Amino acid sequence: MKSDVKATQKTSDGLVFAGRTRLRGIILGAPNVTQAGVAVCLNGTTGSTYFQAEAPAGDVFAFNLPEDGILFENGIFVTDLVGKVTVVYDK
Repeated sequence: MKSDVKATQKTSDGLVFAGRTRLRGIILGAPNVTQAGVAVCLNGTTGSTYFQAEAPAGDVFAFNLPEDGILFENGIFVTDLVGKVTVVYDK
């Protein structure tokens, strides 16, 4: 099934998309050479953790999810963010 793919960049905790969507990919940049980057994607603002990514200090983590990605029934909310994250999702 084809759909529109969007990307949202976050530098602090917050809502990426409020409706039903699928996580397609993520790019996480570590803030500096002494601190690892971290991003946790919740199902909605207070839901369960559906995906977590970590990037080594001073590096970048990029990942494309296979097949249909991960379904977030209540939207994607990024929390525990250290660094800068770009979330790729269906709209």
